[in-house]
Amino acid sequence: MKGIRYITEGAALLALFIALLLFSLYVPVIGGILTVALAVPFIVYTVRHGWQKSILFFVVSLLLTLLFGTVMTVPLTFLFGISGIFIGYFYQQGKKRYVILTSGTIAFSFSLLLLFVGVSLFVNINLMEQLTTTLNESIQQSVLMMESLGQTVSEEQVQQVRDAFTTFKYLLPLFIVMFGFAFAFFSQLIATPILKRMGHQVQSFPPFRELQLPKSIIWYYLIALILSFPSFNFEEGSFMFIAVLNVMMGLQMLVLLQGFSFIFYFSDQKGYTKAVPIVVTILSLFVPILLQFVRILGIIDLGFNLRKNKHKSM
Repeated sequence: MKGIRYITEGAALLALFIALLLFSLYVPVIGGILTVALAVPFIVYTVRHGWQKSILFFVVSLLLTLLFGTVMTVPLTFLFGISGIFIGYFYQQGKKRYVILTSGTIAFSFSLLLLFVGVSLFVNINLMEQLTTTLNESIQQSVLMMESLGQTVSEEQVQQVRDAFTTFKYLLPLFIVMFGFAFAFFSQLIATPILKRMGHQVQSFPPFRELQLPKSIIWYYLIALILSFPSFNFEEGSFMFIAVLNVMMGLQMLVLLQGFSFIFYFSDQKGYTKAVPIVVTILSLFVPILLQFVRILGIIDLGFNLRKNKHKSM
């Protein structure tokens, strides 16, 4: 009976995966939304039957992808299959939700990086050059469109747009991690209620106000800040230039996250309505000065543990 169960559940989840895959490929809007659920069948199957059987499940999913899709859809199955098995394993081990989220982010980011390198090596396409060419063509088309409408575009404005696109290109590693985080977060968001419905014990996410990042981040942030000073003068486009830029931007996001978390904590301690920290968070995304304040708040909370001091004063 046990053998029959893992086969029948595997067949049902494979059918679900193929349905989601076809929707994501051929249904424009809904399909794009359903793409984030592609890892869910792998997560559920791994939690139910372990990672060893999930390897066979993954291999069969690749074969079915070739049968019902195209060779170009195999990377999607690879990305969500490997990452889903990885996340499912940590679910099965009963790890905390933030640990699962971090592990899932790493799995998705690493899989995306492998796909990026694989396409460059095996298909002989330089994705960075393709991206640069596409961005330059977009700029030229935008300039021509604005000129056809009678608007004058200065060379300085064009250069500012080019600089923004160049920065975007340099930040590709950070965007890979951000996409990895988004995929991991939404995969958990969908998989958790399904697993609970199946009778599995799944830990809930702690409240956002309790989020406490490691103190070591403040030192990494300080080092990255020092390395970003003009005195170091790393050549633009060099490995160190790109590395420092990505690390600095990533750490700034983490510090902001810490700052927002403290705002939610402070609001809860004062008994304010939940709308207060939400409004402050939304406003800060549109008001640069307020965003700077949140970043400073995050740095202070990391360095001096304001929550501990707050508890003492209370």
